[in-house]
Amino acid sequence: MLKHTGFSDINEAWAYVLIDRLHRLHGIQDLCIAPGSRSAPLVLAAARYRRDHPGLALHTHFDERALAFYALGLAKSARKPVAIVTTSGTAVANLHPAMVEAFEDHLPLVAVSADRPAELHGCGANQTINQQGIFATHLRGELRLPTPDPSWSAGRLGRELDDVLRRLHGMDAGPVHINAPFREPLYGAPGQQDFSAWLAELEDRSHGNPELLEPESTPRLTGPLLLVAGRLESEEADAVLALGQRFGIPIVADIASQLRLLRDPAVLEGPDLLFASPRGRAALEGVEQVLQFGGRLTGKRLNQWLSAFAGPRWLVSRHSTHLDPEHRAVAIQADIPAFCRKLVVPRQLDLGLTPIARQLSARVDSFLAESFSELAAARIVSEEIPPSMALLPGNSLSIRLMDMFARSRFGNACVTNRGASGIDGLLATACGFVRRYPTGMTLLLGDLSLLHDLNSLALAARSPGPLVIVVLNNDGGGIFNLLPAKEQGEWFKTLFQLPHGLNFQQAAAQFGVRYACPCSAPALRTEYVEACARQGCTLIELRFAPGHSAELLQQLTRRLEADQAC
Repeated sequence: MLKHTGFSDINEAWAYVLIDRLHRLHGIQDLCIAPGSRSAPLVLAAARYRRDHPGLALHTHFDERALAFYALGLAKSARKPVAIVTTSGTAVANLHPAMVEAFEDHLPLVAVSADRPAELHGCGANQTINQQGIFATHLRGELRLPTPDPSWSAGRLGRELDDVLRRLHGMDAGPVHINAPFREPLYGAPGQQDFSAWLAELEDRSHGNPELLEPESTPRLTGPLLLVAGRLESEEADAVLALGQRFGIPIVADIASQLRLLRDPAVLEGPDLLFASPRGRAALEGVEQVLQFGGRLTGKRLNQWLSAFAGPRWLVSRHSTHLDPEHRAVAIQADIPAFCRKLVVPRQLDLGLTPIARQLSARVDSFLAESFSELAAARIVSEEIPPSMALLPGNSLSIRLMDMFARSRFGNACVTNRGASGIDGLLATACGFVRRYPTGMTLLLGDLSLLHDLNSLALAARSPGPLVIVVLNNDGGGIFNLLPAKEQGEWFKTLFQLPHGLNFQQAAAQFGVRYACPCSAPALRTEYVEACARQGCTLIELRFAPGHSAELLQQLTRRLEADQAC
């Protein structure tokens, strides 16, 4: 129960109850605070609350959009809900991109927005907008509080907060929004009042944690069977791996599956290349059933193969969200570890996929050695990343290169923002993640992604552990060289690629971040290994000609298609 009863006014008492509910009953250990005036009751309540509850950490940043992605990273690493406090007006709207990502990826973020009282709306009052419903359909729950009023007992306030905050937990968890208007004076009055009577009805209620029901029946699996691992949590990945090992079933692992970077006989090396090779596709024709765990697959060739697959296919996820864009898989909502333990599968016929994958990997090694490229950089990072360090491959070209060319070794934790797959907030997400992941993180991203999130270098400079930013600078949107936009003639550069002619040396200096710009594969290995071994942030910039990666990818595809031995 809340023991503190002396407050200067109702604003302070109201805000203190809200902070207490977040931390003590709903497991929030990280509170991210953006500067502002209208949010003063919430911010000061958090500071006072922390004096008696050191388990609550306060994080600050001057940009709400980056702060929200920082909170997203914290939620990913701590695997607990995280709250963000903002002032009123457009500050709230700046949270929207991260709230979208959290909604799509079932991550428990709480947006706590301060607001003006009702009488200041619709009359031109400063920094006042309609904040109700501002996150539209990208929420699991929303609470519109009144201005603090003693007629609303603390018990009622607690129950209202609990009702929305329980949406942070359970199988379909996700972000919630609490809009909290305050009247002036915002900073309280001298002295204290006794609020014990107002607090008398406050009660503690557990939020509960709804469990997934076991599916009434499991699919009848015979084979030959292929396991496909999409985006998974670590315990889910362990269960899928154990299933493949137990029954000799090959696993095609997406980069976000927590299995793609693991060297294990059950996990196919560089699986994307199987779908580019005539011999690999021929072997895959022997697959008669597909059992997929998790969705949001990165590889275009894998998605195309699955869309054309004529046999039975099941897609297992702990969430109720539909994760099959082709609407062909049979969806099963289940706890993945329990589901895998329950399955019994006949011993499988060996389709010969493992030796083909190894041969393809060797051929790729020879190809990548011919020149220093973005493709080779992805391979080098995967080969040299320390066993305990996490990897965040940025969206667009970076994650595709890592999915195609990563060397499987230690099974590093792989963090992705693939809910909405935007290029915004990637650096801020990495900064938040590494805050609760002391062994460090490598962020591989493109130049436009880093430009989009440049002020998050201020967060990166404060990183407590190793944070290595590897930026692939190809002077614009390199992914568009692989898309039909490339054929748009004079409009390609000005409307799609957007060349900028910038580099990041001075930006690193501006924010006090170590900087290196290696120009060869050996130099990258040296710089990267040293950066991983030191505390704090290092920015490694790799500069490549626009379109170079696209040309190499096309060359590699042609070689694989022409070489029947592969």
